[in-house]
Formats: sequence, structure tokens, C-alpha cells
Amino acid sequence: MSMKRVGMKKVPDSAAAIIGKHVDAEELSDLALRLANVYSPAGHEQAMADTVLHWFEENRLSAYQQPILPDRANVVARLPGAGAGKSLILNSHMDTEVSGPEYQWGMAAPDLNRLGSFREDQRLFGHTVLNDRGLMATTMIALKALRDSGLSPKGDVIFTGVVGETGYAPVDEYQGLSYEGKGFGSRFLVAHGVRADYALVAETTDFALSWIACGACYFKISVSGRNIYTPRSFRPRDVRQNPNAIVKMARVIERVEDWAHKYEESHSFDSPCGRVVPKVVIGALRGGIPYRPNRTSPHCAVYVDVRTVPGADLLKIQREVEAAAAEAEVGAQVEMFLGRSGAEGRGVEPLAQEVRRSYKALTGRDVPAKAPTEVVSMWRDNNVFNSMGIPSLTFGCARRQEPNGGRPYFDIRDLVNTAIIYAEVAYSICNQPQSMGDGS
Repeated sequence: MSMKRVGMKKVPDSAAAIIGKHVDAEELSDLALRLANVYSPAGHEQAMADTVLHWFEENRLSAYQQPILPDRANVVARLPGAGAGKSLILNSHMDTEVSGPEYQWGMAAPDLNRLGSFREDQRLFGHTVLNDRGLMATTMIALKALRDSGLSPKGDVIFTGVVGETGYAPVDEYQGLSYEGKGFGSRFLVAHGVRADYALVAETTDFALSWIACGACYFKISVSGRNIYTPRSFRPRDVRQNPNAIVKMARVIERVEDWAHKYEESHSFDSPCGRVVPKVVIGALRGGIPYRPNRTSPHCAVYVDVRTVPGADLLKIQREVEAAAAEAEVGAQVEMFLGRSGAEGRGVEPLAQEVRRSYKALTGRDVPAKAPTEVVSMWRDNNVFNSMGIPSLTFGCARRQEPNGGRPYFDIRDLVNTAIIYAEVAYSICNQPQSMGDGS
């Protein structure tokens, strides 16, 4: 261990200082862009899994894939401890966005997976690097830096790169496990034996801490009508009697929007991590045949995302949506096709304390008292770990933004600091002794 002189005494460098010598900004930024520019859309993450595994092999770190489907696999890498210390998972997700012409048209945006990411000076731009491959790179570099530093934690430090964190779910003709998201990979990971005393989820939080996250319910609300040729169609003054399911759906949308206002207001609350506001969005609508609009539509459906606070009764929420749809008086049918509960971490304070200490020692500042509302109001995979009894929090650097609402980006210096913090927290946590009942 290197030494530094303080007055007439020599004291050892801090763990962060030792680790920091092995975190190279160029290596980190190169890795972040290497990962970000792998074409591997959500639901088909195998190319990313192969790239991540290959990097660990290049750097002589023990790693393996956890196959789920022929084109979906988690990656697990382990830095073995010297023995009898607590263990920590550093978790991040490999999926970013879906791809294809439907996405480009529906989102009015280019295919973000093909658009990729790039560097300008000390900034990294692009959706794929921001979510979540830039912070995945920091966890990989953190594991390597901890190994190269010569520091030997007593417990295991485990990297996990998972599939299916972002929001999508099987519905209609879009069926099968390729459409499973919202914690799919992390649930598979833990259910198949990858466990630890704590889990730190690497996502952007503006350097705040969050061990609370919202769950989500997805609903399909359907209305039936009749198929009538335009010259033979009719338009009653009472919309409820209209033969066109699309027209009748307008009443449903209005009622659901009214309910959503009340739902968001009544379920928002101030938490230790920040203000939680569970939002509702009608995210899709289907009805009729675009190239044949000369018929009233016999089918129309809207697809609704309802975010839920930790501890929420999902069945009660479904009944509220059903009641709102019923108020339209058009015979709407409601189906929940995804239900993922939010969670609040229990027993997470030892991990939170180490993150606060490490951040302040490195930057000279306290971590922000509260995370942004959107951070504690979205799905993060700490939900999975917390619901499975592994105390977990989310922590990561900020998505900075150019002036006047310009492009979001990562500052490479933020990524370097984040990697050092991850490694130093892992070293500290994994040197804590196991107690009776603890185990990786």
C-alpha cells in the first residue's frame, strides 16, 4: 500500500485514492461507447451479453452468461472475497429501447439503438450510453480497478448485467418471453441463485440515493363496435350508440383521464428519498385498418401505464380502472397484462451510509438530501432485490443537459467519480463481517 506524508507521520492512502489510480478516464469512456454502440435492442440482448462477457475475459475476470432464451442472457462476473465478509451485487441493465419501424413511427424518433452514442470533448451523448450502458461501464471498471488495486475485500463483489429492465410486456400478438421487461432479468437472476447481502443498482440519480421505486400496472381497455361500410353507416347523437368502436373509445379516454388526475393526487407522498408521484399515461391506441378507413371499426383498444406506490393493492387499482371505464357506458372491458409491485428497501441503511461516506470523502460534499421526483417515481430494479429480501438502493451520477433544454449527456469526470465510489463502497461493505444468518 502506498503512503503519503502528513506532518512528520506517514499514513496509508485511502482505499478510494488507491482505487482511483486504477480508474482511467479514457478506458472508461471507450468502454462506455463500446457498449453503447452494440446493436442489441430490448428483448434481444444477446449481442450485448456477448460483448460484456468478452470484455471480462479480455481483462481476466471470472464471468459467465446465464441463458434465458436463445437471444437473451444475463451476465454475471465475480471478484471472490478472501472469506467471511458480506457480499455486494453491482447491478445494471443491458436493454435500452425496442427497435423497428413501429417504434420509429410510434415514438416519432429515430431508432435509438442504431443511432448509438458518441463523444464530444469530456461529454458522452446518446440514449444508449445514458440508459444504462454508461453506468454499466462504471461497474465493470469498478470491479477491474478493485482487483488491480491489490485491495482484498473479505466478501464477494458481484457484477450483474441483466436483460429486460425497461418497460414492456406481452400483449395481443406480441407474445412470449421476448416481450418480458420490468425486472425480468433481475428476477431470473435472483431466482436462479445469484444473491448477496446487498445490491447497488447503477442508474442515474443525480448522485442522490433512492431505495424506493414505483411499480407498474399495464392495462388494455377494449371497446366493441360494428363493421359498417361508410355509405351505409349512421351517426346517432348519443355517442354511446355509435357503431364505431373508435368513436365510443373517446368517452373511455375522457373518463380514464379524469380518474388519472385524482389517482396521482391521492397517491403522491413525500418519502425519505424524495417526492413520489405515480403517473398514469395512455400510451397506445389501436382500432381499424389504416389503409382501409371506409369501415367503422368493430374493435378499439387503449393501453394504459399506471405507476404504483410501494405496498399498493394492484387488484384495487384494477377495479378503479374498471370503474372509470364503466362510467363511459360503452361496455368497455379491462385486462391487466402486467402487474409489478414497487418496493421500499428494508435494512438498506448500512449500504446507504457507505455511499454517503464515500461520496463525501471523494467530492467534499454531502449527497443531495432528496432524489429528483422522477427518480423515485419510476421503475428501477432495486424493486426486485428489495422484494426478494436483498436490501438495495439506486445510486449514480447525473444526466447533465446543455443550456436552454439542449442535449442530455454524461460528463466523463462524473463517470470516473462514480466508478471510484462503486469500487470503494464495495470494498467497505464487503469487509464488514458476516453475522449469524448472513450469506451470499
